[in-house]
Amino acid sequence: MFNRSPQYDDRGNSREQSTSARQAAEALFAPKPQRVEPSLRETTPAGEAVRKPRVLAASRAAPVLRDEPKAPTSAKPPRKPGIPAAHVARIRVWLKYGMTAAQVAEIYGVAAGEVERVLRTP
Repeated sequence: MFNRSPQYDDRGNSREQSTSARQAAEALFAPKPQRVEPSLRETTPAGEAVRKPRVLAASRAAPVLRDEPKAPTSAKPPRKPGIPAAHVARIRVWLKYGMTAAQVAEIYGVAAGEVERVLRTP
């Protein structure tokens, strides 16, 4: 039939094991005793002065004098003179849809005659 191991046959032995296991578990979760360290004043002899903590004073920062930034002479960045050849098709479309040569010249920063000259060259 079913064989039981000898350790389970003896009920007294299993009770002892469960009791010791319970005690071990309780010991694991028991609160740990707090270590109390003596304060600095208690450890120094009566004749010695108690050491004061060092505290460094923070100095105020000197005001920084800054030069006033120069105002930009123009709001638009300077452009390279001339109209790139790759932009000719774009300019033709702008003129087709109503821009004037003067408006295109203002965008590229050139004279209106320069726009007309670029458009005449094949």
